[in-house]
Amino acid sequence: TIHDSCSGLRELGIKQEPRDLLSQVEGLEVIEHAKAEECCGFGGTFCVKYPEVSNDIVSKKAEGIIESDASMVTGGDLGCLMHIAGKLKRMGSDIEVRHIAEILAGDLSGPALGEGATDEE
Repeated sequence: TIHDSCSGLRELGIKQEPRDLLSQVEGLEVIEHAKAEECCGFGGTFCVKYPEVSNDIVSKKAEGIIESDASMVTGGDLGCLMHIAGKLKRMGSDIEVRHIAEILAGDLSGPALGEGATDEE
């Protein structure tokens, strides 16, 4: 599934482009989730200044992602993705969080965001 970041969606008008690119990846199905366009609560220092509010926002985002039954969430904003990955991990979810560039490059060999590197790496 996809997270539409606030900066990408609201400031740059990026919505369909990542979906179009991902639709060209063989074997990949994009599953939309109900909260794709909603903020994740990161907002740079927002999550530091207002941790309780940020946690409430990312909790709702994570619930939407989990409800989608997707095995992976992606997007183009690394700050958002790290925030979402942390929340999913704390919720006990095994949903992988990957930057869209990793998927488009066909390189998912490294650990997903929020996951440690293996001893072999």
